[in-house]
Amino acid sequence: MRSELRSRLTAPLLAAAAALLLMGMFSSPSLAADKEEAEVRLVYFYPRFRCVSCENVEAFAAEAAASYRGHGHEGIPYSRLAIDDPANAGIVDRYGVVGSSLYLVVGELESGQPQELKKVWFFWEDRDGCISYIHEEIERAFTEGAASGDTGIPLAGIPFLAAFLLGLLTAVSPCPLATNIAAVAYISKNIEDRRKTVMSGVLYTAGRLAAYSLLGLMLVYLGANVVDISGFLRNSAVYYLGPLLILISLVMLDVINLSFLKGGYAARLGERVKDRGSLGAFLLGGIFALSFCPYSAILFFGMLIPLSIETTAGGLYLPAVYAVGTGLPVFMVALAIAFGAGAWAAHVDRVQRWEKYVRKAAGLVFLGVGAYYLVLLVKTLA
Repeated sequence: MRSELRSRLTAPLLAAAAALLLMGMFSSPSLAADKEEAEVRLVYFYPRFRCVSCENVEAFAAEAAASYRGHGHEGIPYSRLAIDDPANAGIVDRYGVVGSSLYLVVGELESGQPQELKKVWFFWEDRDGCISYIHEEIERAFTEGAASGDTGIPLAGIPFLAAFLLGLLTAVSPCPLATNIAAVAYISKNIEDRRKTVMSGVLYTAGRLAAYSLLGLMLVYLGANVVDISGFLRNSAVYYLGPLLILISLVMLDVINLSFLKGGYAARLGERVKDRGSLGAFLLGGIFALSFCPYSAILFFGMLIPLSIETTAGGLYLPAVYAVGTGLPVFMVALAIAFGAGAWAAHVDRVQRWEKYVRKAAGLVFLGVGAYYLVLLVKTLA
């Protein structure tokens, strides 16, 4: 009797245990697989023209992908795609790539969910900080199925300050810094005239403001294609900026004489560049503003323009605020030069004697910056 009762009680328990075992064998793995994972990968897009910030971020991203440890992974897939390669045109258009960019993709490259990791550009000089940030986003993607979605824009909740900060970050980045040094050299050649020096600083910033405001208006209100304009400006600057700066430097150094084109436009332009600081400063501001490198293209097209689109009337005033941020360092140096030269006002002969050497030094700086861009051009074409 007891054995019969025991067998009646045991049989259902054994059946239930067998059912649970079968569920564990067949259901659990599939559920774990579903949770386990959509694959997570890093994709770096790069243009032909690249600067040191781009090269650093690419190296940090590759190292971050290889060194990630978590969720049973020893590294995650990492790939590099050339923006200008026609074979990648579909992915570039789908992701909306505007320049050197790092994307974290959950799923397949062609059909997955991409999220741009914009904050890497604030760590381009900080290897450990950049890798740590990328690892955090990879971990979040495995855990939550997506990256944080953070815009990566500092002070994004305060658009005015965000635009100004982006401008300052642009001013001190590698390629724009080189052009700003050239602008300072150009402005400083009028060291004997305080008013002209200050006016040159103001007009240089005004030239940048005009260029960025017009570009922002085209992109935000006239519906111009951000990707196409970004690509054109980013790739064209490296071709013309080096030769242009070297030509200006040779005119400033009196190495070449444009008198053989007497009365022609080139001769008049050369004389204005050489002797008229104010007009030349405005032109330089506009030219340098539109000479985007991959880093400055990301800050302007990838961060400022989206912020402008999301902000009421932002397309009108945020690019102007950004321009002030990019030109402020040059303007501050112009003020320092002007008032420093003013301290020498009582020693007119000495100021005039130094002024001749400052003019020659400005020409040499232009020559050096032009050579820098020529090196980038050679690297781009190689």
